[in-house]
Formats: sequence, C-alpha cells, structure tokens
Amino acid sequence: MPAVFPVAYFGNIDYFRKLIASENTIIETKEHFIKQTVRSRCTILSANGPLVLSIPIERKNGSKTSMDDAVLSTETDWRKIHWKAIESAYSSSPFFDYYGPEVHDLIYQTESSLVRLNAAITERIFEWLDLDKKLTFSSDYISPKEALDFRNDEFDDCSDIRPYTQVFSPSNQFEPNMSILDLIFCEGPLARRWIISSQKIN
Repeated sequence: MPAVFPVAYFGNIDYFRKLIASENTIIETKEHFIKQTVRSRCTILSANGPLVLSIPIERKNGSKTSMDDAVLSTETDWRKIHWKAIESAYSSSPFFDYYGPEVHDLIYQTESSLVRLNAAITERIFEWLDLDKKLTFSSDYISPKEALDFRNDEFDDCSDIRPYTQVFSPSNQFEPNMSILDLIFCEGPLARRWIISSQKIN
C-alpha cells in the first residue's frame, strides 16, 4: 500500500523521519491547498525562540485550489524575508558556510509553483544527507482508503528526537522538532542519524 504525503517547505524532523521510513511513497499534488501547514511554512529557531516562516500563496480557485495550481505570491518579497531570518538565526552555526549558499539559491530559485519549489528543496536535502529516496508525484487524487494517508498529519511527534547542540536555545531548553534546516546547519551530514529509522512504514 502506498504512503501519501504532502509536499513540505523545509519540512521538520518528524516529516523527514516518516517520509524516509515509508516505502512506495507518493507526494500528493491533487489535494486542495491547506493553509498554515508544512506545505507552505516551516519553523526555525531564532534568538527569540521558534519563528514561523510562511510563503504567501495565490489561490486562483480559492479554497478549492489544488496543490499543483498553488502559485507563489509576488506581492511581498517573502524570499528576502525568509533568507534574512535564516541567515540571522544560523550564520554562526557550524555548517552555515557549507549549506547556506545552497539554501539561499533554493529560496531564490525562479519558480512559481509551490509543488516544484518544495520538491527541489526536498530532493536537495536527500542529496545533502545521502538519503536513497526518490519523490514520486500523484497524477490523480488518491483516496484515503487506498493508501497510508499522511496528508493530515501534523508532523508534531517529538518523542525520541535526540537532543543536539542548537545555535539558540531559549531557557536552555532543546527545541526538538524544528525545520530540517536547524538540524542540518547544526549537525551537517550527521543529521541523517536523526532521520533514518530502522522501522519501515509499509
């Protein structure tokens, strides 16, 4: 049975753990776009604590706009806002000089489709962490009865996420489920150790 996932904008640790653990994985492109989810937002760890970065989306069919019709808005310079926030949060991290330029280029890629933007980001993360995973995209909407459905998952399972040294840790508390960017900037290639699980989702 396939496992169906939404696309994610620099998805968090739980998203990538479940994505990598799943087999016969399909990325949904025909569902309706859902606001305030991993599809268009991520959470980084700033000096003031967790900070949500959200991409403004143009929905030509309102709430009925499908994911493959969701277009990145050009009304605000969200790319500049996101990059400046990421740079401010992670410029002093151990691996910023290595990954930072590529993160900048991913954010500033000339792409109007949310699905294609997120696909490019996720595939690059697979490369960084040497993860043997390929994305397959749906050509038709997949019924929840026909798949393991992660489309409504909150991806908020923080259990057994091992602590690592973060750039900012308000009140000296570990923030366990930030965007994959937090883990990669802090741990570099070793980040794959937090993502790979021996348990497969079938």
